[in-house]
Amino acid sequence: MNTKPIPIIITLAAAFISCVMSIIQRVEFSVFVTRLLVVVLIFLTLGTIIKMILDYAFRELEPAESLDDEPQDISSVLTEDEIEEDDQMGTENVSSEPEEG
Repeated sequence: MNTKPIPIIITLAAAFISCVMSIIQRVEFSVFVTRLLVVVLIFLTLGTIIKMILDYAFRELEPAESLDDEPQDISSVLTEDEIEEDDQMGTENVSSEPEEG
């Protein structure tokens, strides 16, 4: 789960509410800025803690992947040189067989 924007969203929502409440209360500018700064710092910290908890919870919920779940194609494992060697060995084996006729 992508939890990166969670602290930002929580902080912006709290800052918006703080601004609206300060405007409604008609507070002075210095009080307005102080409230906004305190709210932003507190809710940024809370959002980061929530993000860390969610990251930990989702990491625990993900099942461990097993190697037996998905069989790999052998050609994806071999390098090009190994594939060429296999092709050469295959043509040598075919040409060295005795022909009956």
